[in-house]
Amino acid sequence: SRAMAPLTVTESRGVKVYNVSTGKTLPQWLSEKKRKSLRKDEEYKSRIELIQDLDFDIASSRVRLSKDGKFLAATGVYPPQVKVYELSELSMKFERHMDCEVVQFDVLSDDYSKMVFLQADRTIEVHAKFGTYYKTRVPKCGRDMIYDPWSCDLMVVGSAPEAYRLNLEQGRFMRPLSLLAPAASCIDRSAAHGLIAIGTDAGTVECWDPRDGFGSSGRRPAGV
Repeated sequence: SRAMAPLTVTESRGVKVYNVSTGKTLPQWLSEKKRKSLRKDEEYKSRIELIQDLDFDIASSRVRLSKDGKFLAATGVYPPQVKVYELSELSMKFERHMDCEVVQFDVLSDDYSKMVFLQADRTIEVHAKFGTYYKTRVPKCGRDMIYDPWSCDLMVVGSAPEAYRLNLEQGRFMRPLSLLAPAASCIDRSAAHGLIAIGTDAGTVECWDPRDGFGSSGRRPAGV
């Protein structure tokens, strides 16, 4: 059964506890026609659906939703692994064990068929449907990673004054971006104009524009 009522919340000493198993339930044998007729029902729209087997022995470090919205991927530690869930079935599709803890990962395809993982031992793993497709390593330990679809560059920042660029179309490293700071902790990309923003250990944000060959388009202190 699936919970049909909004979350029941209790609070004690400023700590909120959410009960996800209370309320009415929706029979799993209900026909598709009847389900569609409930789409305008407010109680149905606010229902809670629990994904089976969405747990890890110790902790989950990263979660990603596929671009088509049909699959959820999550990585965990001890042992390092990735699990992919099919949301329409509310169940796990598969799991894979990794050689090292995943620092960051991304889903490159619309579904789960192409994923890339940055691991704690400096390894980058590209996965296909069948498993590991390609492996390489970055010179220094990485802390964050993004994929830029305009340039086909996989960009990694970490404990170095450079942002490494692995071009997935050409299958080779391109010239890295030279940062003003000694290291960087995070990197992100604007979906609106493609600008790459890198948060550094110096407390600054360096912005790079892939449209002009990654020439520096300006740097601003963090928080401004």
